[in-house]
Amino acid sequence: MIFQGDLSKYHPADALMFLSQLSLNGVLSVSCANRLLTLDFKDGFLLDAHSAGGDDKMLRVLRFRKHIDATQEQRIRQIRKETGMRVRQILAELKLFPLTAIRKILEMGIQEALLELFLMENGIFNFTDAVVDDDGAGIKLAAGSISISVLSQADEMRNFEKSIISLERSVGLNVPAPAPEGASWEERVLAHLTTQPVAARHLIATAPFESHRAMRLIEAQLASETLRLWPLPETGPVAVAVAAPAIDPLFVAYKQALKSVLSTAEVLKKLEAVIAFCKNFYDGILILSLRETHIVHCKAIAIEANRNVRQKNFKGNLGAIQQDPVFQAVQRSGIGFFGRIFPSQLIGQWTDLPPKGECGLFPILSTPQLALFCYVYTQNAYTGLTPHHYLELLAWMLSPGNKSVLAKAADQGSAAPAGAVVLPGADPLADGDSTPRNLFRMVERIDDLPPFPALAARTLETLAKPNASMEEVEKTIAQDQALVAKIIKVSNSVLYGGYQKIASLRQALTRLGVKTTKSLILAASTRGYFFKNRSVMNTYGQFLWQHAVETGMACRRIAESLGHEDPEQAFIAGIMHDIGKLVILMLDDEKYKEIQRLKTIDKLTTVVAEKELLGTDHGTLGRLLMEKWRMPETAQVCAQYHHTPAQAPQYGPLANLVAYGDYLSHKLSNHPLSDHLEDEILAGALKRALGLTEPLHAELLATIQTDFQSSDILGEG
Repeated sequence: MIFQGDLSKYHPADALMFLSQLSLNGVLSVSCANRLLTLDFKDGFLLDAHSAGGDDKMLRVLRFRKHIDATQEQRIRQIRKETGMRVRQILAELKLFPLTAIRKILEMGIQEALLELFLMENGIFNFTDAVVDDDGAGIKLAAGSISISVLSQADEMRNFEKSIISLERSVGLNVPAPAPEGASWEERVLAHLTTQPVAARHLIATAPFESHRAMRLIEAQLASETLRLWPLPETGPVAVAVAAPAIDPLFVAYKQALKSVLSTAEVLKKLEAVIAFCKNFYDGILILSLRETHIVHCKAIAIEANRNVRQKNFKGNLGAIQQDPVFQAVQRSGIGFFGRIFPSQLIGQWTDLPPKGECGLFPILSTPQLALFCYVYTQNAYTGLTPHHYLELLAWMLSPGNKSVLAKAADQGSAAPAGAVVLPGADPLADGDSTPRNLFRMVERIDDLPPFPALAARTLETLAKPNASMEEVEKTIAQDQALVAKIIKVSNSVLYGGYQKIASLRQALTRLGVKTTKSLILAASTRGYFFKNRSVMNTYGQFLWQHAVETGMACRRIAESLGHEDPEQAFIAGIMHDIGKLVILMLDDEKYKEIQRLKTIDKLTTVVAEKELLGTDHGTLGRLLMEKWRMPETAQVCAQYHHTPAQAPQYGPLANLVAYGDYLSHKLSNHPLSDHLEDEILAGALKRALGLTEPLHAELLATIQTDFQSSDILGEG
């Protein structure tokens, strides 16, 4: 036994990262009551993940796609019942077809088991060191990558359950009719399965495709009113009348919301908890986003009598809070308003308010660059203890402060804080895209980040001397034995023609040359910052580093193909292009996680999500860090403009090259944190700007894919 733990204290995704990073071999088992999940690891990679639900899903998909017939399915289920074997094991024994022929379905089964695991609130896990045999399926998944993907699905599944109150609630066709001609096959299957009302949980489990996909389709069809929800099933009459304390459903809902609010530091998760509470007791909810004092987005949620939910989004210049005295008062005080519905030109744009009833308006987030407000209303005239009382308590828990940051900024005037670093062209309180106060604090804190390693800096200075002797260079590098080992290891790799192995630093330096040695020292010295001893760094740092190395390799190859004067210059620019993401992760990992959450929930690109939350993006922050580290100007420019290379004031061709190397790393390695749509839109323009012909591009792709297989040469050791 290597380790064990409790899921309520240790998130399963962290366990997977731990196993992956240690390159362990064995089986992770997770048990809760009568549920058991197992995950098989080999050299840190995930080969299989099994759960009863995942096996059932695989059998349904295999049957639906005609890989097996009814008789074969029945036989597999019987063997499974009698022996307890996994479906994958049974298929391997029966040899109905090669497992490689159903690899996608087997991978889906793994994702189903992980989804079930990430939705578990309690359980005990144990890892047992054991030999895990390959069954010929050819599956070898990076645990970290698939964990991030499935974690996002689990969050969406929880949000969906909250939106309909319970997955036990039945779903059925609004008007029974054949699916329209343009419907996808999945939509046709859902239509067939919902001709009679069926519990959402059962529908998701029995749909012959991924559970997350089934959930998203149900959600979409509820929004389009193709499907509708039935009331929750009655619990039935009480068998014996016994005097017992009455359970107040209002208090139960408040208690659940309060627990969610107190258990997280993330603003969006707190907001989700409040929305889940309000859906049970109010007729409508508005989530308002403000830039400065202007409303730029409104999500309108209408709750119907049967508790069905309709949503609508409004974007643009929707008005200023100065138009409404209640909004002004709440904004300036930071204290919510709860009382009778008041007439409002602003709110009237987005929903039809009842003539009488109750409403509440309270702040969720307040920064100079972005603010969030929540407005709720109901036609009910409350007396006694009401949802308003509990919602006001929740609002106090969410309150950004007794006086909002916006109001404080206005009171203090337009001057930037003393000592603040003002970014080029940015006015702290100017109209439009302003630089928020918290950005100044983040920029100032860049000075708190560790300096570039002193020994590496001295080595680079020695290499920069035009008359430096080989003995002087060798003597300087030899002070860091880890760096010596790294240089020898890299020089022996196939990337540098290492067919004849060498063992000395002098031979390695001779083979690599000065420029390549400089770029390797820069890369190797930077790597340590991506793997700090913090769980969030372990989760995201490995993806950022892998992407950095691949981008550097791709940039070097592109530069060589295009005859660029210094391919090593392109390599360093590629390695450092996303260093600003590391700045955010090191200075405020909660902000970094919230940016990833904004990308998932609101389908924003990384840059847009960063600007919404921070008022700047990782390109600008990366340049500031590299200025501190005295990195080459070319790398600074490419870091700042790799998402907008056409705007680079200098080194434009190199910025285009780095942007395309960034795209190729995302595309060829399918990184989980990429902005695929943005990348694809940019790619065509970059190919034209670089002058990449189709034959040259095809040859380049093949070479870079081969290079990526050696991307671990810049790892530790």
